[in-house]
Amino acid sequence: MLYELYAHAGAPATDEISDEIKQDDSLPDAPSGDTVRRILSEPALPRRAEAVVSVATVLARQAGRDERAVVDSVRQLWASALTRETGRAPAPSSVPAQGPSSGGSRWFFQHLLDYHTEKFAGRDGEISAIRDHIDEHDRGYVFVDGLSGYGKTSLLAMLVRQQPSYLYHFISQRYKTAGGAFDPTLRDHLLSNLCEQLDPHRAAPIEGVALTDRFLEVVQSDRENPTVLVLDAIDEVDKHPSFLRGLLPRRLPKNLFVLLSARSQGERSYLEEVGLAPDGIGLRVTLGGLDTDAVRQLLLHHAGPAGAALGQRPGFVDALHDVSEGDPFYLRFLVEDVEHGRLTPENIRRTPNGLYPYLDEQFEHLHRSVDSGLHNMVLGLILEAYGPLHRSDLLRNVPGLTGGKLDQVVCDVQRFLLRTGEHRQSYTFCHNRFREYFREKH
Repeated sequence: MLYELYAHAGAPATDEISDEIKQDDSLPDAPSGDTVRRILSEPALPRRAEAVVSVATVLARQAGRDERAVVDSVRQLWASALTRETGRAPAPSSVPAQGPSSGGSRWFFQHLLDYHTEKFAGRDGEISAIRDHIDEHDRGYVFVDGLSGYGKTSLLAMLVRQQPSYLYHFISQRYKTAGGAFDPTLRDHLLSNLCEQLDPHRAAPIEGVALTDRFLEVVQSDRENPTVLVLDAIDEVDKHPSFLRGLLPRRLPKNLFVLLSARSQGERSYLEEVGLAPDGIGLRVTLGGLDTDAVRQLLLHHAGPAGAALGQRPGFVDALHDVSEGDPFYLRFLVEDVEHGRLTPENIRRTPNGLYPYLDEQFEHLHRSVDSGLHNMVLGLILEAYGPLHRSDLLRNVPGLTGGKLDQVVCDVQRFLLRTGEHRQSYTFCHNRFREYFREKH
């Protein structure tokens, strides 16, 4: 059926089909061009039903067929083929759905996903490698590592955006709150969220031994269809030893994949902290700096009209790459400078090489302000806070600070802050590299 659709659609290139799928957020899966090729040409039953639905949807559009009728037929045929292959019908949850899972506390991470995918480029190879590895295996761990600020969270955020069926939890220190309803860094909150996504038909125990037992049960059970669980920043667990130690089996059950990420630690691997060994990892993806093509894509697509023009100038692209040294975190701010006209071909060579000299220059300008003392006190309190600090706490603890002055301070340093909570009135640093910088300067 799929090949017939493909022929009536004019036999488009598989990469073209893949690209069209990626541009439609309503589709349930975003297979790579190589996966599309296997779906269309290889006799084996495609392992991800959602990928088949996405391919069939795009082909139906190109062939002028009734999209809904085609999708319904594909679902039924895939389920029948699975029954013939395994000898039993798929569970109801195996049937591909058009939308992402709503289990657990996924909604909590919406702000994080928005921020980390807003300016993203240059990791297509890594994303394809991860998806192809999952397509070609029946279980296993994928480990993403790299220096702080090199885009581990952004890569995984883009993956779950492209693959709505993926389950996920981001262990972000920047989103924890004292006394909040959900803290992504707490053990029970993490386990509860994962249990609700992995086993959505049963209520998860609230806490303690019962919750641990439930998680161990669901994470060690074979699954009928591929299930991908993303667990970002396992190095941000602020307990030692890590509370994840012993919770992740060395060998995962059939059809379960777990994507982990952590900062690079030289010769030492953080995997040891959670009870895993490097030789038990099916695929390791180490993120390096971005190349000039990624810099060009950032300018063309994420820096407004000014960036689109400068992205066509090889000399400017090369200069921006040299200044940033390919550091994705630094590039995000340089791209913003291009977008707002602060960085031009005339001053690019005067831009500091490296993030810290750039930040020194930025804050030297702030210190010339009459309110530089308020800047220091506000940033100092945010630096020492357990989590995001509410506006009312700043007003109460900074002498002479009024609502109007706080608004001005926040406006001056908003590039370095993440605003969260109700009405976005709580503040924290948008990345640990800022926290490290300000701690060094403070």
